[in-house]
Amino acid sequence: MFRLNSILVIFLFLAACAAPSTTRMQYDAAELNTEAALQRELALKKDLSYKQRLHKVSYPILSSANQFCTENQINSPGAQGTASGDYEGYWKKTAEKILGSNEFTITWVAKNGPAARSGLLVNDKVLAVNDIPYGNHHPQHTKFYAETSRIQTSDSSVINLKIRRDEQVFNLRINQEKICGYPVVLQGSDAVNAYADGKRIIITKGMMRFARDDQDLALVIAHELGHNLMGHIDKKQTNTMFGTLLDLAAAANGFDTQGIFGSAGASAFSQDFEAEADYVALYYMNAAGLPLEGVADFWRDMAAEHPGNIGSNHSASHPASSERFLAISKTIDEINHKIAHGLPVKPTLKD
Repeated sequence: MFRLNSILVIFLFLAACAAPSTTRMQYDAAELNTEAALQRELALKKDLSYKQRLHKVSYPILSSANQFCTENQINSPGAQGTASGDYEGYWKKTAEKILGSNEFTITWVAKNGPAARSGLLVNDKVLAVNDIPYGNHHPQHTKFYAETSRIQTSDSSVINLKIRRDEQVFNLRINQEKICGYPVVLQGSDAVNAYADGKRIIITKGMMRFARDDQDLALVIAHELGHNLMGHIDKKQTNTMFGTLLDLAAAANGFDTQGIFGSAGASAFSQDFEAEADYVALYYMNAAGLPLEGVADFWRDMAAEHPGNIGSNHSASHPASSERFLAISKTIDEINHKIAHGLPVKPTLKD
C-alpha cells in the first residue's frame, strides 16, 4: 500500500512539473552509436595530445635537472607509448582504432633523446622487449610497458626492442639516460591546478589549457619539481606532526586546543615553501636551456584570471601573484648575473 501511494505521488509530481514547449528531436540507435563513437575518438585524441605536450615540455627539465636530484634518478628511454589494452569497454575499441592495432604503440619520442638517437619513431609498434614478446605476462615485460608509458625506471641502462614499422620488422638498441625520478602525469580535472606529492608531479587538464605557452607549462612543472627536490612535502608532514603532538600533550593535561597547533604546523612556512619552489624552478629551467625572458608574465596572466590573488595576504597558503612576479624577475636577474660573471649557476642556499 505504501509503495502504491509513493508511485502515485511521484506520478502526480511529474504531471505537475512544467514541460518544454517544443518537441524533442528523434534519432535512431545507429545514429546515436555513430556519434558517440566519434566523440570518444575526439576525446581520446585530445587526451593523447595533452600527454604528448606534457612529455615534450617535462622531459628536458627532468633530464637536465638530474644534477639536482642525485638521490632519485631513474633510467629513461625518452619515449612514451600505450596500447588498447590500457583501456576498458568502448574506450578499448576506440584506442585500437586510433592506434591502428592492439599492439603497444609509441606515441611520443623525445627530440634528441635516447630513443630518437636509436631511430625509434612515433607509431612504431613494440613487438618485444629484451626478447620478451608483448602480451606475455612476464614480470620484465609488464615492468617495461608500464614504465615506458609513465617515464619510470628500468633496471638496465640498455634495452633491446623488436619493432614493427609498417611491414618492416627490425631490432633497436636503446642506451637509456638518467633523469629525475619524478614522473609528470596528467589528471583529468578541469581545475587550474598542479601539485607534487613527493613521488610525482601532477598537472590537471585545466592547467594545461591555462598554460597556453610551453614556457608557462615548463614553469609550472619546474615549480612542482622544486617542491619534490626541496623536500617540502616531508617538511610539511613533520611540521604537522609536531603541532599535533602539542595538541595531544595539551589534551592530556585537560586542555582542548581543537587541533590549533596541528593546523598551525600544517601551514607553517607555506608561503616560504612556495617562494622557494618558484626560486629553484628558474634554475631547473635554465639548466634545461629554456628561455627565461618573460616567464614571470605567467603570474600577470594568472592575476588577470584570478584578481583575488593580486594583493598580499599573510594568512594565504601562497604568496600574492604580484609578489611572485617580482620574485621571479629578480631570480632571473640573479641567474643572468651568475652567468655573466662565470659563477656556478645553482640556487643560493642558506649557510
